[in-house]
Amino acid sequence: MIQLDRKIPFVDAVLAGRTEDAADLLHDAEQRHGLRFGVITGYLPEDNRDEWYATHLSPFLSETQFVLTAGDLFGNDWSLIDTSNVDHTPTWRQWGGEVADWANKHWVARPGGLGKTTRSREKRLWECLDFYMDVYVEDVIEGYRDWRNAILRVLDAKEGRTAAG
Repeated sequence: MIQLDRKIPFVDAVLAGRTEDAADLLHDAEQRHGLRFGVITGYLPEDNRDEWYATHLSPFLSETQFVLTAGDLFGNDWSLIDTSNVDHTPTWRQWGGEVADWANKHWVARPGGLGKTTRSREKRLWECLDFYMDVYVEDVIEGYRDWRNAILRVLDAKEGRTAAG
């Protein structure tokens, strides 16, 4: 089973329950990589080009290990926006593919032999479906549901501060 890397300051703050510290670290990483996870309340122009994700999202994932499934992130009304207020929110399948591509290049190999299905137990590369919904990673990433719940609290804390000024 994969353990998230506590040497990464953001991961450590999230797993230690230091929500405000994690929100600060997340905000700083978002600023460095020209992106932001937020809730969209009106229309924004959209852009879903692969180049943007490679330039902004992949380095952000490497710095933060912000590994969530599309269902957990976008199913909870979060969107991916750049610093120019352009909406880069991918489809669930596209998010899964982007995270899988990053994971295959920069993260740990997907372990085999884990999970409830033949597909989940296969030794193989990460695929878009792995990051589609929580049921596909909960048997692979240790404490995934707790991680997800903590990340959502961090996003709420960060967004609350942003809205307050």
